[in-house]
Amino acid sequence: MPVLTEYRHGFSAGIPPAVNSHERAKRDTVQGWSEASTRRNTRFLYAVDERKLDGHGFALSLTVKELPNTANDWKKVREAFFVRLRRMGMVRAHWLTEWQRRGMPHMHAAVWFDADLRDRDPLAVATIRDHWLAAAAKYGPKENGQHVAQIDNAVGWFQYLSKHAVRGLGHYQRSQDNIPPGWKITGRMWGHLGEWPVVSPTRYSVTNECFWAYRRMVQRWRFADARASGDPGRVRSARRMLQSPSREASSVRGVSEWIGQDMTQQFLRHLAALGHEIRC
Repeated sequence: MPVLTEYRHGFSAGIPPAVNSHERAKRDTVQGWSEASTRRNTRFLYAVDERKLDGHGFALSLTVKELPNTANDWKKVREAFFVRLRRMGMVRAHWLTEWQRRGMPHMHAAVWFDADLRDRDPLAVATIRDHWLAAAAKYGPKENGQHVAQIDNAVGWFQYLSKHAVRGLGHYQRSQDNIPPGWKITGRMWGHLGEWPVVSPTRYSVTNECFWAYRRMVQRWRFADARASGDPGRVRSARRMLQSPSREASSVRGVSEWIGQDMTQQFLRHLAALGHEIRC
């Protein structure tokens, strides 16, 4: 039976498999991004309650010039960096790894510090950048290759992080072909540290007809939102979001979108008004 899942900042719909014998890969055997890791990352971000993110948040995009020999070496850089940030008062972090065209890893992250950070370090942006340059010094990071900025809109940053991760696995920043030599076992591609305020999702059981009606509503919403943005790529993506070479596959294809709870509730009320049964 199809399930609609409502998050604080997103909504997904899908048909669970009748039998799920899939075994999640161990962290020490992970080989890059997968559809499952992408989905888990996005749904974590959907659930974050930004109203309770106290303190000071910063958005980070961090690079290196020279390639760490293995994924474990990259992990050591990341962990050493977060140790430094904890000494600054970091209380939570969310990070993900991507590849540049030249086969180098880089990290996107959102980090939060306690409320006293400004009093202790009014030049926090520069300090965070210096900590990365020190933690990754072995691999030649350049100061002008790092981006650190205060987060003014937490939800917008989460959408940015999520959209990075939902790129197709054939995209060069997701592609297995661009994983560096010696990195065939990559370890985790994303993670979070510290206490994160999250809202548990609400799940609704529906009929196939309701599931199909909901997908059409989401596609229309996504297409209108894409047109309003003026981005031709988003418009093309919205048009083909439910397409599949196989009719059978197309009929069960799920959807997942950044849709706020207010809009989600409007969708559910409309479905109910059309006579669809929605069971919580």
